[in-house]
Amino acid sequence: MAENLVSVADMRRIAKRRLPRMVFDYLDGGALDEFTMRDNETDFEHVRLRQRVLLDVSQSHLEVDVLGQRTAVPIMIAPMGALTLFHPDADLILARAAARAGTIFVHSAWSGTPLEEVVKVAPNSTWAQIAPWKNKEVTRGHVDRAAAAGIDVLVVAADVSTASKRERDLHHQFDYRARPRFRDMLDSATNPAWLTRFVMGRKMTYGNYQIDGRPMRLNEMEQFINENKNPGSMWKDVEELRNQWPGKIVIKGVMTADDTFQAVRCGVDAVIVSNMGGRHFDAQPSTIAVLPEVVAAADGHLEVFIDSGIRRGADVAKCLALGARACFIGRPPVYGLVARGPVGVDQIFEFLREELAMTLGNVGLTDVNDLDGSVIFRG
Repeated sequence: MAENLVSVADMRRIAKRRLPRMVFDYLDGGALDEFTMRDNETDFEHVRLRQRVLLDVSQSHLEVDVLGQRTAVPIMIAPMGALTLFHPDADLILARAAARAGTIFVHSAWSGTPLEEVVKVAPNSTWAQIAPWKNKEVTRGHVDRAAAAGIDVLVVAADVSTASKRERDLHHQFDYRARPRFRDMLDSATNPAWLTRFVMGRKMTYGNYQIDGRPMRLNEMEQFINENKNPGSMWKDVEELRNQWPGKIVIKGVMTADDTFQAVRCGVDAVIVSNMGGRHFDAQPSTIAVLPEVVAAADGHLEVFIDSGIRRGADVAKCLALGARACFIGRPPVYGLVARGPVGVDQIFEFLREELAMTLGNVGLTDVNDLDGSVIFRG
């Protein structure tokens, strides 16, 4: 009998069981000691909401406008690289799920699936992430492809200029060279469903980048990154992009008021308060902790989104109450995909949508756009 899965945590538990340990650790792990990763979730526990009673909450309106587009829920799917590792068609499955949920999927600059394929299955629900590579022609080529595909929103990965150290992956010797330990290869062999998809499905490549007219292979990506990682990227590059790109621009990785002021000055349309799920820099606070600072600095000049640590519909409500326009989720839809396939991704949206509606009613409101600081308990 199939288990009755009712939460993101349930999906995570099943996903852990169905993936080789090294693959699950790549999905679930963070940088160094994983303090920031854990704080992303636990800091939501310290934000409490005020219950209201005897108010008419028979209706729930969860729609929001994000950059001029109406979404059915204030929950979008964050850009995630190497999704092919979890399922050969993961990008396409997640994009379709976002479209069904009436929301947005952000295609990663490090995706194994070309942007054009994703846009084809979710034409009105896809944003494109770009990376500020040292070779500006590579970045320019990606921007041109996005324009040709009909993309209106670019998400700039501003938080990847420096290297990260993920010790779970290092312990598994799990990197671009793809030389895992023998016991990890043995463990993979004991997960036949995953192994069959991995061997028989779409090959692990970086579909956005090509060598000699073919997608770049995994073992070629390390050299590409070493040659093109750009610790010298600056706000002037954003200004240059603003002058070239007629659509919307979102800066991902903004965690301070100072960077928010810079984003406003550059004329971008939105920022994402993001610490990459704790996967990159382990000495910084959680996103929910800095959200009020960023919202105050934005002062209505641009939209503020947030990711990292969102596991409940109540977490979404807390973010909106603290000033975010909408939220991004990353690991949860992948948990759902691994646990139950495409249906599992739909269920993740259902869980969060239902919990958000319940939370809205409990604080005495019927419209998520009415969530504000008055619902936050400040004891």
